[in-house]
Amino acid sequence: MLIQFTFNNFKCFRGETTLSMVAADLKHPAGTLMHYPAYDVLKTAVVFGANASGKTKLFQAFKFMSDMVFELANDNKYNWKKDYAPFSLAEDMEEKSSSFEVVFIIDGIQYRYGFELDGERVLAEWLYRKKNEERCVLYRDEAELTYHATYIRSSIADNLINAKMVRDDTLFLATLAVWNDSFSRRIVGWFEGCNVLSASTNHFAGFSLEKLNTPMKNQILTFMQTADFNIEDMFVRETDAELLPDEIKARIKNVRGQIPGMVDGVSVIHKTFDHNGLSHGKAAFMLEREESYGTYRMFALSAPIIDTLQNGKVLFVDEIDNGLHSDLLSAIVALFSSRSTNKYGAQLIINTHNRDLINSNLSNFLPDQIWITEKDRFGEATLKSVLDFKTDSRRSLDELFREGRFGGVPYLNHFMENVLEEKGGKV
Repeated sequence: MLIQFTFNNFKCFRGETTLSMVAADLKHPAGTLMHYPAYDVLKTAVVFGANASGKTKLFQAFKFMSDMVFELANDNKYNWKKDYAPFSLAEDMEEKSSSFEVVFIIDGIQYRYGFELDGERVLAEWLYRKKNEERCVLYRDEAELTYHATYIRSSIADNLINAKMVRDDTLFLATLAVWNDSFSRRIVGWFEGCNVLSASTNHFAGFSLEKLNTPMKNQILTFMQTADFNIEDMFVRETDAELLPDEIKARIKNVRGQIPGMVDGVSVIHKTFDHNGLSHGKAAFMLEREESYGTYRMFALSAPIIDTLQNGKVLFVDEIDNGLHSDLLSAIVALFSSRSTNKYGAQLIINTHNRDLINSNLSNFLPDQIWITEKDRFGEATLKSVLDFKTDSRRSLDELFREGRFGGVPYLNHFMENVLEEKGGKV
């Protein structure tokens, strides 16, 4: 379970930025929090902001850290440098380092892991474990590399250190995991359970397609029927690879050694009706071409959401309102807020432009679950909790947000006049 994510000097975020999932002392509905001795943890959070205010870049910062840990643990030659992007609108920042730190819980134990780097190497790395008191599990900087033998196998760690196998452009934690240190693999496994879905469905629709051929299909179908009750069935559509041009078949053989069945997309089965309105038969439609974008978006989200809930993972969804009705968004948030559907402490963190989600009548989010991104005239983004703003508790959050009391809204004064005005004068 994610407790806190902190980073600095990444993309449009220059200074230290923190997203916290620790609940404030508010009256949250029963079942919507995970309880620990030191604090209560939120299951859901939402980030609001105008276009280009930093919402997506915030999620990309977490993805950069998560990918770096997980990918290096699976391939020690993973090139993280291609995705590293320090703040570039101030000439002094590109030469400065960036840091990333996450606090999380595994089986009731708190861990704090982080690293500092520049565009070429890892400058520092640390991991702390806290049950009653915090203990250092590993620490590394340019002068030393130490570890706690209670948790990390010395036979693995000493061999790596003595053989100088911990390169300056990789993570010690990931290197330990590559060599199957069980404790390190467990920490890496937490990062593996954190997924960031971009605004483009193309990046994650394949996961839902893959799960259509597993027992999860029935859950995906139920999920889809909440959006379109006329959906009867869904299945993976295949095409005959033998019908492909010879040059394409030759390339496939070179890669796989044989001609496989080729996935051609997803077919959606709908009921058909006679002139009396009675069910008459069934018709198949191509999800990608003949269904609405909203239906396709729901399908793309289905398996990641189900998988997250079933396994107690963390899911970030960028621009979740893209193509979805506000009632569907509320229903998705409710899946994570409910004790009956979220039994394993899964978390959903979203960004959106949809103010219906914070309408007081919907009760999706309380102030400690709402974050605002803003960007100043120098291009620097900031992240603030709604709790940082002084508000009148008698007025709805939606009303205050529309008035610009929290910021995070586009400046639209004289919008039409500016759009229609040419540089040399009005049209």
